[in-house]
Amino acid sequence: MVKDKLTTVLQELETALKDADKFDGGNASAGVRLRKQAQAAVRALKEVRKAVSDVRGQRKAEKPAKAPTA
Repeated sequence: MVKDKLTTVLQELETALKDADKFDGGNASAGVRLRKQAQAAVRALKEVRKAVSDVRGQRKAEKPAKAPTA
């Protein structure tokens, strides 16, 4: 689940590299697309962070408490 989301983000960023090359070549429209793609990646990565935190919390709640050692 988390790996799939992260793979999707990476694929989208690889697509954004094409627009980055165009922007570096002077194409202003590619810069607009690049900014949109970067913002979408930020949102997607925040979702990945939230998913990881949620899973960690669930695993921690399911784990039995250790007995204190004296």
